[in-house]
Amino acid sequence: MVFSLNSTPQIVFGSGAYQQTGEKVKELGCKKVLVVHGKFIKKSGIADKVVDTLIKEGIEVVRFEEVEPDPPDVIVERGAEFAKEQNVDGIIGIGGGSAQDTAKAINVLLGNPSPITRYLDKSIKMNPGKKLILLPTTAGTGSEANSVSVITDTKRGVKGGVIGPPCLPDLAIIDPDFTLGLSPSSTATTGMDTFAHGVESMTTILANPMGDMLAEKVISLVYKYLPIAVKDGSNIEARTNLSFAATLAGMAFENTVLHLGHAIAHSMGAICHIPHGIACAIATPYVIEYISDVVPDKIKVMGRAMGLDLEGKSPEEAGKTVADAVRALAKEIGIPTMKDLGIEKETLEKVAELALNDDTFGFIPKETPKETILEILHRAYDEA
Repeated sequence: MVFSLNSTPQIVFGSGAYQQTGEKVKELGCKKVLVVHGKFIKKSGIADKVVDTLIKEGIEVVRFEEVEPDPPDVIVERGAEFAKEQNVDGIIGIGGGSAQDTAKAINVLLGNPSPITRYLDKSIKMNPGKKLILLPTTAGTGSEANSVSVITDTKRGVKGGVIGPPCLPDLAIIDPDFTLGLSPSSTATTGMDTFAHGVESMTTILANPMGDMLAEKVISLVYKYLPIAVKDGSNIEARTNLSFAATLAGMAFENTVLHLGHAIAHSMGAICHIPHGIACAIATPYVIEYISDVVPDKIKVMGRAMGLDLEGKSPEEAGKTVADAVRALAKEIGIPTMKDLGIEKETLEKVAELALNDDTFGFIPKETPKETILEILHRAYDEA
């Protein structure tokens, strides 16, 4: 086997880690930075805490507070134009996946011409941007540890990945304390995104020993600690382990890639406008069952990480056992079904069609026609 391992950013991890932000950003040589975040992070006081550390080190700060879910290209363009006007030498993203993806995409445009949507074409090479620093406030996307920014092409109504050096942060500061304010529903959905990253990183056609090792730990940590954090959001042990899992998952799929679960989830998000983690939670158990015949050893690893007994089971039986455990986890933490969300079954045809063109589709470990995706979606709809 021949595989490549991609570098990860410098990572500062742990309770209170945010206090080092100003010092670390100064070490990177930044004198004026654009801080990117949304209104909730402003209201929570987290953004101000981070900004105070920057000001203390004499770093000039300007803010862009227009982050929206599923970052629209128009918001990215607006943020980049503002960053250029202000002549910043660093970008700091504070928040969940949307804030981090927005910060990454803005950074792309500080070293490369607009529009941002042109870089959905992976053949276009990118120049470096400015210094990029990310501080996640959720334990889900793993964006702080990889070179992917997922944005929305508003003209075509699709989500896609911008991938390249300007999207890989120079520094990631992961402070689990920032996740203490997450609601049970946000904790649940972001955690299931992390879990899906582990499952798909381990089973993609580009899977490798490094990704497997990271993904196994991700699955183990999320399965154990997500129910605890949903029930008791102040449990710092659970929060710390979920934050760690999210970062490990980002490192895992930076060195592999995701596949069918995310092809479905991205498409459901674009068409049905539901949170990404919910779409992942819906798709993941059915994906596990679907691929169990071609990656039986990986299914056993997942089961072991979850503490399940798969002894003597056929690949299909093992797949169902693991999938059932994932479905039970989703139910325990309150993940809604498609019916709960008011999704009409007729829309699933469009979801299946769009999934065929997702960036992750080509990495599924078995040939998957549209009819199979539609069958998976129908099962997920009818059996919930």
